[in-house]
Amino acid sequence: MDRDNFMSACLCLVASLALGCTDDGSADATGETESSGDGDGDPTGDGDGDGDPTGDGDPTGDGDGDPTGDGDGECPTPLPPDTNPGELGFGVFNDFELTLGSSRTFEIGLVQCCVFWEPIPACAEFSVEPEGIGATIDPDTGLFELADDVADGTEFEVSADIEDGLAIVTGTVFAYDPALHPLKGYYTEVARIPCDDGPEFVPSDPIGELFFTASGEFGVTWTPFEVYVDYWGTYTVDVEAGALSMAETGGNYVPGDVDGEGTFSFEGDQLVLEDIWLGTSQMPVEPAACGHRFE
Repeated sequence: MDRDNFMSACLCLVASLALGCTDDGSADATGETESSGDGDGDPTGDGDGDGDPTGDGDPTGDGDGDPTGDGDGECPTPLPPDTNPGELGFGVFNDFELTLGSSRTFEIGLVQCCVFWEPIPACAEFSVEPEGIGATIDPDTGLFELADDVADGTEFEVSADIEDGLAIVTGTVFAYDPALHPLKGYYTEVARIPCDDGPEFVPSDPIGELFFTASGEFGVTWTPFEVYVDYWGTYTVDVEAGALSMAETGGNYVPGDVDGEGTFSFEGDQLVLEDIWLGTSQMPVEPAACGHRFE
């Protein structure tokens, strides 16, 4: 026996002790050129050729492709165990207004101190009701989309099921046509219109924030701070006639001399309210006026 044959025989003898040695020269008891004895290219002996130790096509042993063995996929970003479900939301108020044809990606977040909202990673399944009338949402990403032909004023409820029922977050979406809600927005008073046909003047106590929502609500605040509002109410408009009617419904400070019936118009980016008086502030200097200019 020459040296090469002698070495080959020795190697075969060693392999046969550990794995079995065949006459196919594969150092394998099966004759398939791999160490499993099943002919599938993996060490399982299951004949599935998937290269995993389970024989089911994924590395977990449950066939679902996640490392839990439960078949449903494990959340990679579970909420901290001390999370209060009541502090979870899509925002501070969970109410949103979107123009027709627009979209928004909803995120889960924590509302802190009632006025601050911070998004956090969370595993959630998103849904929207009602279905089939122009609004859709991606169940995984939270991407909400409105069609162009949704009826103005339609409301939708968006929900997020967090970690299979651990918590449920809901919010509303008011769909609107901007042409029908021209006042929507936030404004700061820059001048007042006196009642004696005199020139406009810059007030010493300007209204720091006037807002209108598309859904028909307004708020007035002289000194804005976080979510504080002096008083609020509802309003209606006649867009063609430029008529505006505002009625206060509550507040922290409600002036006794509010006159909410009058007209509105836009001059460039400025909103002009005429024959409307939003009330005397808590620290007035000038007398009551008969109109406001905002920008």
